[in-house]
This record gives sequence, C-alpha cells and structure tokens, in this order.
Amino acid sequence: MTYTWEQRKFSDFTFPAGERNKDDLDLEPFAITNNQGFIAQSEAHDDFGYMKDVDRKMYIVVKPNSFAYNPARINVGSLGYYEGAENVIVSSLYEVFQTAEYVDDKFLKHWFKTKAFQDWIERLQEGSVRLYFYYDKLCECIMSMPSVEEQRKIGAYLDKIDNLITLHQRKLKSAKCR
Repeated sequence: MTYTWEQRKFSDFTFPAGERNKDDLDLEPFAITNNQGFIAQSEAHDDFGYMKDVDRKMYIVVKPNSFAYNPARINVGSLGYYEGAENVIVSSLYEVFQTAEYVDDKFLKHWFKTKAFQDWIERLQEGSVRLYFYYDKLCECIMSMPSVEEQRKIGAYLDKIDNLITLHQRKLKSAKCR
C-alpha cells in the first residue's frame, strides 16, 4: 500500500507544553546533551550541590512524551525526547513542546537528526553573536509527513538500525580493549 506524504507546518502539529514550576514541586532536574538527549543533571555534572540553592520555581516542568531543546544549542544537537514516567524539570532556557495525535514522536525524533532540519535551523535562527532558534521559529518549519501508521513503521525501523549500530560500536570498542 502506498501512502501519500503531506507537507506539514510545525505550527499545525506541535504545541508548547512547558510550564513554570511555580508551585516549587520537588522534581528531578534534567539537562539535554547533544549525544544522549535527556539526562539527569546529577549525571550530567560532577558537582550537583549547586541545585540546592537554585530557585526551582524558575525551571520548566517537562511531562512524559515531550520534546525539549536549548534554542542556543540546537544547531549542535541539543534536543531531546523525554520518555520517562514522571514529570521532571529543565532550565528555563529550554523550549518544551508536544505533538498532535497524528504524529509519531519516534519518527519526528529521527527527522530532527536530518540535514533537512539542520537547513531549517540555519535558515531561521536569529541573533548576532549567539544564534537562537526559539519555538516560534520551529513552528515555521515544514516537513513531509506520511500517515501515522507509516510514521510508526519508519520510526521503529530507524530505532532498530540505531540499536544495531550501537551494538556493533560496543563490540568494536570491546575488541579494541582486548
């Protein structure tokens, strides 16, 4: 069966999902790394003590199944997808969004790794010394999107390939250590 792909603007299928932690909830702080995506700040930084003195009310609550990124570092891959079961918090610098029901997040996660997305960032980022790519700019991006069923198949297939690559990288590293 052949599915048609439609051009979709991000403003049509994403929506802002981050809210300030105004109730000062005691949620675990996370960061987003270029290679690992979402990671607990305790794992990302050697000295975790500084969080004790930070005003957590300024942080953004991230719900499960949300994307988040640093608008000043998205050009180097600082974008992640949070698959955890509990809410967490991230720096107020991050942009947080979720997607409509007809979007498979795994498919979209892989699309964010493409040259097409990098081209959008280069075209739409703004600033002089430091370039930024805020959520309003993301909403201007356009991508070709198949049906959600096809998205699921593509996302699952690309996940399998990623897992296979990771497995072979581990084997290679293990063989080099011997």
